[in-house]
Amino acid sequence: MDKLPRIRDYFAQRSVLLTGGTGFIGMGLIEGLLSASPDLQRIYVVVREKKGLAPQERLVRLLSSEIFNHHAADVKAKVVAVVGELTAENLGLSEEILREIRENVSVVIHNAGLIKFNRSLREAVTMNVLTTLRCIELAKSLRNLSAFIFSSTALANSNISGRIKEEIYKTKKSPREMIKLALETPSTIDKEVKIRSDLIEGQQNTYCYSKQLAENLILEEMAGLPAGIVRPSLVYGFYKHEIPGWMGSSQSGHCGLIRIMVKGAGRSMYGDPKSVYFSCPCDHVVNAILVLAVAVGTHPPSAKAPEIVHVSNNVEVNPVRTKDMVRYLNEEAWKNPCDSYAFLPRCKIRNGLRADFYFLAMYVMALFFFIPERIFPISPPWMRSFHLVELQRKARIYFTEISSCITDLSLENAIKYTKNLHPEDAQKYSFDPSDVDYRKLIASSISWVRKYYYKDSNYVTWMHRVVQIGFLLLEFFSYTGVFVVSTVAVFFMSSSWLIGACVGLLLTIFAVWV
Repeated sequence: MDKLPRIRDYFAQRSVLLTGGTGFIGMGLIEGLLSASPDLQRIYVVVREKKGLAPQERLVRLLSSEIFNHHAADVKAKVVAVVGELTAENLGLSEEILREIRENVSVVIHNAGLIKFNRSLREAVTMNVLTTLRCIELAKSLRNLSAFIFSSTALANSNISGRIKEEIYKTKKSPREMIKLALETPSTIDKEVKIRSDLIEGQQNTYCYSKQLAENLILEEMAGLPAGIVRPSLVYGFYKHEIPGWMGSSQSGHCGLIRIMVKGAGRSMYGDPKSVYFSCPCDHVVNAILVLAVAVGTHPPSAKAPEIVHVSNNVEVNPVRTKDMVRYLNEEAWKNPCDSYAFLPRCKIRNGLRADFYFLAMYVMALFFFIPERIFPISPPWMRSFHLVELQRKARIYFTEISSCITDLSLENAIKYTKNLHPEDAQKYSFDPSDVDYRKLIASSISWVRKYYYKDSNYVTWMHRVVQIGFLLLEFFSYTGVFVVSTVAVFFMSSSWLIGACVGLLLTIFAVWV
């Protein structure tokens, strides 16, 4: 394969149509596109009204994020909000905007999707497969289509055992058939959250299956056309950026968990401690999408299948383990503490009965805070005890499933494209997983959360250390209390201090273990 042209040259004088631009990765993509070339023409972002905010208002809020601060007003003006509905024909765009897009746009990036693991099959197919079909239809109608890029997920093939290759695994059911079933009234697709495994072809959940269907749809509809698919694993904040650690408004996945873990409100991780922790920084996902657009736009795939790139580490390249990520999180949270805590941040990997006992204790504790949290402004709604426990419970269910369904990912295409970047782009647009220092990634994510999300002080003082020591003493006295109370209670029942002390010691060890 020949060297790719410069990214700034490819995007010069081009206009891009982007879906999902208001989300975590979408905001990163907008910033990445604005930085790609000073001669970029327009970025049309499909936006709908949400929570009473008009599309233009949502875009103004989006561009006020700190990651756009280094862009001048005239550069930000290149981002245009277009009112649309992704499930509608022509994305529900007005005739005037539709004509403008068909005439000017040459790159389509379909980044929108329903990232919920517990939705009905009908909803998942509608939001992840039907919307892909609508984007494909519009892309085919463009006067000069250069590249169509679909943002998928490494979980799209959770029903495949062994190493997952950078290719499309065909589904038994036709994507168009599933869309037809989803649009029926009433739908014959199971509407229940708990879906039979055979209905989703052995996938972990409806999200994974709908992404696999969407990839199959691209294979069928974009044969011979310049199409590419990017499959990221678990996505963390920015790694190499002016604002490292940036996670935007993301509340999903481990970005959401980091936000509560640094406050000590979430203290549990799940999965095999020795398994590879498949993950990547957000800027690697952005880089992969931009590079793949250049690749398929200048070197159209020789085969009829679209080009696919995994964005992740694997068992051979930077194979960080789950236990390593937990250790990094604990150590960096101690080095860079928040101004206030719910509990001292100390995350543990819990599975099976250990996790069951942990959640039982957390629910009991949440009961004590239930009434005070509703009477006094102790914490915002999203930081209330029951909400936090439920968030962790859901994380346990889905991340335990995910950690067990992927054993390895092929990175052949990812390495190929990274090696063939133009020399001027080799540093800025690399998405080579071997370059990632995961401790540094976690550290920068925690720093960003403190500074931009919780608006904490931007430095660590002796008072932070006093608070940490205070919480350590509180934990010590709590475990001491468990020992004393249980010892005395058993003594009154057995009249033996020895039995009481033994039972007290066992209960204390159990409490520490949980």
